[in-house]
Amino acid sequence: MVFTSFAGRSYNVVSDQVKQSDSFDEIPMIDLSQPQAQVVDSLRDACTRVGFFSISNHSIPQSVIDQVFSTAAEFFSLDDAAKQQAHFKNGTALCGYEGFQNVYTDETKKPDLNEAFSWRYGPDMDQFSEPNKNIEESKQESNPDDKKEDFLTSGQNIWPNAKPEMRRDISQYYSHLGSMGKILHYPPQRAKGPDPPFGIGAHTDIECFTILCQGGDVPALQVLNPNGEWILVPPIRGTFVVNIGDMLARWSNDTFRSTIHRVLNITGQERYSLPVFIGPSYQTIIQPLETCLADGAKYDPIPAGLYVWKRLAISRLDKDEYEKQLVKMENHLTPAINV
Repeated sequence: MVFTSFAGRSYNVVSDQVKQSDSFDEIPMIDLSQPQAQVVDSLRDACTRVGFFSISNHSIPQSVIDQVFSTAAEFFSLDDAAKQQAHFKNGTALCGYEGFQNVYTDETKKPDLNEAFSWRYGPDMDQFSEPNKNIEESKQESNPDDKKEDFLTSGQNIWPNAKPEMRRDISQYYSHLGSMGKILHYPPQRAKGPDPPFGIGAHTDIECFTILCQGGDVPALQVLNPNGEWILVPPIRGTFVVNIGDMLARWSNDTFRSTIHRVLNITGQERYSLPVFIGPSYQTIIQPLETCLADGAKYDPIPAGLYVWKRLAISRLDKDEYEKQLVKMENHLTPAINV
């Protein structure tokens, strides 16, 4: 069985069975309190050989992490009408609430069995922006022309009216990590059946790298190793799982590995996870670095914002709407690509 990622890379999947740890043995654990040179060497090895690693001693308070998960669980327990008010289709940023089976991450499978709430960078969430707004006191901006605004420059986050704490707690977490992120809720499901729906289908991530916090002790994340075998990544409290995304793989001309992964929650328990996606400004042109061109460039240049939009939109919009919006995105791009 062959899996082809959005970036065009093909991988052989020899078995759909999950192994505890084999082939790249296991996901490396990197202790950030080690001497810097040792950390750098470990990062280089993990990024080029595996594409996934875990980090410990990261200094982000566990209380901040626990608060986000607690508030998220309360949000996802709200009735559907309250959650739909913050649906991503009510704005232009492709951020907000996504319901169960709203998204096809792997188009060859059933839609994803999760619900999610996502956000992106906003000056009101940035402790380093000027002026530094007080999140608890600021009111959500309401502009009747928001739907006319552009994803690349001014698309705004949508926050749930029924759970205003989401904005406060996410902003607090965001102050430690930055960029765009998502909170996911995976319901328990039975393992029976030859083709169970996945929490998230097999995919590679979009931006440069992802910092994932697995909530609780529910194992469901699986990573595809070079032998085509699925490896289970157990959750470990106090650590983050980090993986390389397609944008950094493009930049490094595949020197860094963007590794396929998926989520299958067959534990019988609720699962929550919190990934944050780190990338450059949307005006940045992504093209292979000169230091990585020994075998020639594998990828054409593309603006970061267009790349992100394509990846988000293709699994969330129908074909006609995607094509319509794509023209708008391409016409609006600045600066021009120089090759």
